[in-house]
Amino acid sequence: MSRKRKQNHLEESKKNVSDKKLTKQNLARLLAMIGATAVIFAVYRFMMTQKYFEIVLGIYLAAATAVILGYVIYNRGFSRRGVTEDMLPNTWSAEQKREFIEDGEQRLRKSRPLLILIFAFAFTFVIDILELFALPLIQNIFAK
Repeated sequence: MSRKRKQNHLEESKKNVSDKKLTKQNLARLLAMIGATAVIFAVYRFMMTQKYFEIVLGIYLAAATAVILGYVIYNRGFSRRGVTEDMLPNTWSAEQKREFIEDGEQRLRKSRPLLILIFAFAFTFVIDILELFALPLIQNIFAK
């Protein structure tokens, strides 16, 4: 086998290993999202059956708002998303520019758990709204 073929083979095997690792990470994220959604939805449904159900929606809305604000504030309003070195001030050194861009990318990666919680709250609210408003409307249409 020639040197070039060996090098290509090594690069392909490294790529396959990284693809498998990425697939496992994505599967873990998916399972975490499903689990968080199931827990938040189940707790919400259980609390709605209790005698203090009037305040449950307010508590969930406050919690969802806190998570969303935490996500946006931690990511600094997404001001660092899509920034290239050309967009940064010329007075900065190349290392300062690189650190600025890496910090933005690192913040997006670290805030993924908050994004999973945001999805879980959003799913819970969408199901609740559909059940409260859309389902009775659909039932009335077909009842006539």
